[in-house]
Amino acid sequence: MEEDNIKKQQDLTWLENLQKNSWEPEVIISGISLAALFIIPSSLFDYSIIMIQDYGLEQIPAMLVLGYFSLIISVFKIFLITHLFLRFMWAGMLGITYAFPEGVLKSKLFKFSQDLEYPHPRVYLLNLERWCSMIYGYPLSVVIPIFSITVYLIFLTGIYLIFNLDFQVLYLFFILSILGVLIIGAIFKKFKLKSFLGTSMNGTIGAVFSSHLGKWTMLLVSLGLVIAAVPFILADLKGFSYYQPMTDLDEEFYDWPDQSMYFEEYNNKMVRFPRVWTESITVSGDKINLYLAKYARDEQDLPRIQTLLSTSNYDTLGWKKLEKVEDTYQVFLNDSLVTSEKWMLTTSGITGQKAFFGIIPINELKEGIHEIRIEKLVYIPPFIFSGNELRHRKQWARFNFIKE
Repeated sequence: MEEDNIKKQQDLTWLENLQKNSWEPEVIISGISLAALFIIPSSLFDYSIIMIQDYGLEQIPAMLVLGYFSLIISVFKIFLITHLFLRFMWAGMLGITYAFPEGVLKSKLFKFSQDLEYPHPRVYLLNLERWCSMIYGYPLSVVIPIFSITVYLIFLTGIYLIFNLDFQVLYLFFILSILGVLIIGAIFKKFKLKSFLGTSMNGTIGAVFSSHLGKWTMLLVSLGLVIAAVPFILADLKGFSYYQPMTDLDEEFYDWPDQSMYFEEYNNKMVRFPRVWTESITVSGDKINLYLAKYARDEQDLPRIQTLLSTSNYDTLGWKKLEKVEDTYQVFLNDSLVTSEKWMLTTSGITGQKAFFGIIPINELKEGIHEIRIEKLVYIPPFIFSGNELRHRKQWARFNFIKE
């Protein structure tokens, strides 16, 4: 019995010492983690592009998964930045308490300030220590549920890709299954999954913060976190619309083309091209090489496009009969439709992505600035109460080049 008490006391002493000296690993971990968190989004962005172009992932699941991961990373960014800021304040207050252990000397202040009651700096030091420790653990209560949902969505997305299922059915199952767990857990007190989740590490962390800060405060802070993360999420998703082949380009991207998205010479980061590109902005010969980014989903949607195009509903599109994916594109040179182009499959050497390669004759063009514009016929998959229809995207891609 005495040995158990001694061991228990040793454990408590070890824990107290660990808590007192936790600021050192906290600062180190925060700094390293922040550096990694500002790099990870670009890698996730690139991975999402590969899944869309090479494996036929639709834009909605890709956007959802990337958005959820961006939310998780953004929450950690907010808290780690806040934690480092508070640690800097804590370090300053620690220095003050060491340099001036007696605190405020009221007799040496101006008379109009001597009647105030000044707390000892140690009070603020202890409060800052408490806030730093609390903020360091709070993200877990927000991130773990979001991460669990994201992993579940990735699992369902994998099933959807492997078996080529209808995503709207899978997403409906995703939503209903989550709502079902929440409703059953709220109705049945002895629901095993509720007990498992509630007594897990994440459930315990959430209960600790809710019981000490207040359940409504906890809820409002969590909602505030999501709102505060929106600017970070938008920054992580910037340019993602380029890689959504079913949509036109945003007005800004269409009117002000980004040269790195259209010319190999400006693609210094070696990122994948989203729609169409060529080697250089200046052309000195009588032809220009054109590459159209290949999307795996186009091949899967081609039979649906052919079926819908054969109906009378789409006679107004004026699109010719489609035999292959390349026929869903129309190339315009200075607003004139190019009808003699032939395409071949290739792999781009600079990015390693699959593409349709064609040669556009420009021998009749005068020297100066000219425009190439791409229009595309796309299939909109069914989702909720919309979709399963064709759309003619007239602002699919556009860039200017210079003939010397």
